[in-house]
Parts: sequence; C-alpha cells; structure tokens
Amino acid sequence: MLFYFALFIFILACLFNLWLITCFIKSKGQNPPFIISFGRPKEEMIRQAASFLQQHPNAKTVDLGCGLANLLLPLAKQFPNHQFVGYEWSFFLHKWAVFRTRNQPNLKILRHDFFKTDLHDYQLVLCYYSSTFDPKLGTKLNTELPQNSLVISEFFKLPILKLKQQIPLRYCFIKTKIYLYTPND
Repeated sequence: MLFYFALFIFILACLFNLWLITCFIKSKGQNPPFIISFGRPKEEMIRQAASFLQQHPNAKTVDLGCGLANLLLPLAKQFPNHQFVGYEWSFFLHKWAVFRTRNQPNLKILRHDFFKTDLHDYQLVLCYYSSTFDPKLGTKLNTELPQNSLVISEFFKLPILKLKQQIPLRYCFIKTKIYLYTPND
C-alpha cells in the first residue's frame, strides 16, 4: 500500500513539473517558472518584510510572481491595516492563490503582466526572479519606485538597483542569499 501511495505522489509531482515546464515554454520564456518559497528563505523574506512594514505604517506591498501567495498571506494576516497585491501569470496558480486568500480583505491577487502595471504606489516589493529578466525588472523598479521603497529578492541579484544588504542562507544543502535593494538616487 505504501508503495502505491509513493508511486501516486511521484506521478503527481512529475505531472505538476511537466505542466510547469509547458507553461514556461508556452510563455516563450517571458514569464518566470513557478518556484515555491519555503523554509529559511521564506521565513527570512517574511521577517525582512515585516520589519519594513512595522517602520512604514502606510506602505503598500506587491509580490511580483506571487505563486500561491506563500509570502503575502502571512504578511497580510500580520498587518491587517496594510494593503497587499500579488501578481501571478499562471491561470492555475492565480486561481489557487485567489482561493487561498479569499478571506483576507487586505490582499488582492491579480492575473496580469506586472510589466504593464505602474508600480509607483508600492513601497515594498517582493520577488523571486530569474537572472534572465534582471535588466528589464531592475530598470522598471529603479524608474518607478519611490526613493523610500525596499525590494526583497530571493536567490537572484538585481544589479541595476542599489544593494542595501545581502543575507546568506542555506536552502536545503544549497547556499543562497536574500537581497535587499533600494532604488538608485
């Protein structure tokens, strides 16, 4: 019985990965693949975001590629007077995130290309973004974000922005970093 359960889980995982790869190919590489935030990197990103939000009572937060809203949902619960917005390009993940966050009135999940969205109103940006998109995303954030804003990036550098801090972490057996940025002056 245990063997069949393990086989079932393995097949589900393979199908899910195949679906993710198909979505990435269908988008012609224009959208980053889905990578779930968990473990120490997730905890550290939430800790850094919470620290920023405590110091900025009116700050609006956006997650560019929010996936299942694993970062936004705990923050929205912890900071009910703040506004949170997540962008997710995948139809399935968007619907799943909307369902998960349906009881959180200060959190909105949108299925829209954030490159076509004005980000001037956001003071806190969360992202897990492949290095393939660095110049485009870094330029957009540097141009549109207010000077007192903070960008928290998991795993990937955004060299166009001004690096404020690097936080080294271990992710399973992989050494990684969380990057904190501010727009250039």
